[in-house]
Amino acid sequence: MIQLFGKSAELQLEKDVSTRYLPVVISAMIFLAALSIGSLFSLSRAISDWSDTLTGNLTVEIAYDPAVDLDQKVADAVKLLSETPGVTTARALEKPETLKLLEPFIGKNANLDELPVPRLIEIIIADDSAVDLAALNEKLSASVPGAALDIHRPWLTKMVTLGRSIQLLAAAIMLLICIVTVIIVIFAVRTGLIMHSEVIQVLHLIGARDKYIAEQFQNYFSRLSFLGALPGLIAAIIVMFIFNFLVGSLEASMLPPLTLGIEGSIALLLLPFLIALLTKYTVRRVVLNSLGRMM
Repeated sequence: MIQLFGKSAELQLEKDVSTRYLPVVISAMIFLAALSIGSLFSLSRAISDWSDTLTGNLTVEIAYDPAVDLDQKVADAVKLLSETPGVTTARALEKPETLKLLEPFIGKNANLDELPVPRLIEIIIADDSAVDLAALNEKLSASVPGAALDIHRPWLTKMVTLGRSIQLLAAAIMLLICIVTVIIVIFAVRTGLIMHSEVIQVLHLIGARDKYIAEQFQNYFSRLSFLGALPGLIAAIIVMFIFNFLVGSLEASMLPPLTLGIEGSIALLLLPFLIALLTKYTVRRVVLNSLGRMM
């Protein structure tokens, strides 16, 4: 039996000019597929981090007012919140922490003392508590003028919706890549069948079965797909590293880095094998169906 990726002894498909550029096309498809997978897994991790960070956290914002003592307002708000049932922690953010939160918007070198920046208080709600946030906001506003409770949920909902939409787009791109790859392989295989029709007829006359001929085609095209996928995968990984480097070097950036995790890395490494298997199955079906019609 012909081994996987083995050569086609009788048909000599390796000499076909029609398949010379197939690895290049496969490489481009794998490049796009790898970037789509990177986007899928990175967005999944980002959405999970947003949800974990913001679901149980609230923020109190005390508007900037140079005519009042903001430190006293912050102390009053922290005391009120700490005495509220269900509130685990109420902590005022220091100026360096606030500056770090504003870095994506104002940069690292901004002078916070010269900006009308509000004071922030971080609140952590117990998991099993049922705090009436509307009532807490009214009580806080009445006790500490200028204080407002931000529960993050509208913002988080919009971000999650945006992330899911981009994930669907990436999944659609993956599906389109698979369809285009299959179509390209089908045309290449049919061209090969036409070019080698005389040799195939001779093989039939000497007793060769359709499965034997199909194995030569599927192994050859699988090898082309696998070897073509490797450069595309390597190029995509290099692009991801460059993207992460550029994001990290920006002084102010709201773009998250591409973080694949273990699952995403495994998915990337499996791409060449998956495209080879997809090619093998497609070629086998096309060859057997075509040979069946020829007979």
